[in-house]
Amino acid sequence: MQFKIFENENVVQGISEASFGSMKNHQRAIRFLKSSDYKNIKPKNLIWAEQVFSNKIHVCKKEDGGKKIKGVDGLISNLPNQVLAILTADCLPILMYDKKKKVVAALHGGRECLTKGTLEKAVEKMKKKFKSQSKDILVAIGPHIRVCHYWLREKTYQKLKETKFKKYFLKKKGKIYFNLTKLAVSQLLKSGVKKENIGDCKICTYCHYKKFFSFRKSEEKPEIYPEKKPRLASFIGL
Repeated sequence: MQFKIFENENVVQGISEASFGSMKNHQRAIRFLKSSDYKNIKPKNLIWAEQVFSNKIHVCKKEDGGKKIKGVDGLISNLPNQVLAILTADCLPILMYDKKKKVVAALHGGRECLTKGTLEKAVEKMKKKFKSQSKDILVAIGPHIRVCHYWLREKTYQKLKETKFKKYFLKKKGKIYFNLTKLAVSQLLKSGVKKENIGDCKICTYCHYKKFFSFRKSEEKPEIYPEKKPRLASFIGL
């Protein structure tokens, strides 16, 4: 699936679907890209973030091609032939593209990443490093678990209930649900990204678990996926 917000832009972009299998297998990721519009992609073109639920973001260098960057949850690049990749299965995959400065970013938007300000940090890093302007940044928000199904475990609720993030709570049926989408959009707007430049695919991974992997759904029904803890991959590159 490709993101509509980028449809008129000259970037490699999209997200895998469950039918292609888990993208934790990086060779499968290459095959997936080759089967799409990216016939000439090679392993050396792909760069992966380790994803440790942090707000650490790496600006890619030429020598990073083909590597997994340790200790980060976000990648930024202005180099041609680099394709940035993020793995998810309920967390938000967030892709950015500065159409003026020709800079791309791929971000892992887990709850912990978002509450640590990873989106604001990414926009700020694009501004500092590449002189990007917020108004020129296009953002795609990929399939993720929505407030309809993302309820907080007790430990997480206790951690967040006295913080500024409690405004994203929704109480129903004796549980506290958390609106990751609203938090992400709020942070992007606060960073100066234009509302019309944010493209949300509106897909919930839990609701559409057959097409897009859902970790929460697999916790309830482990038998739904043939592979253990499968992941989708979101890609963007120049």
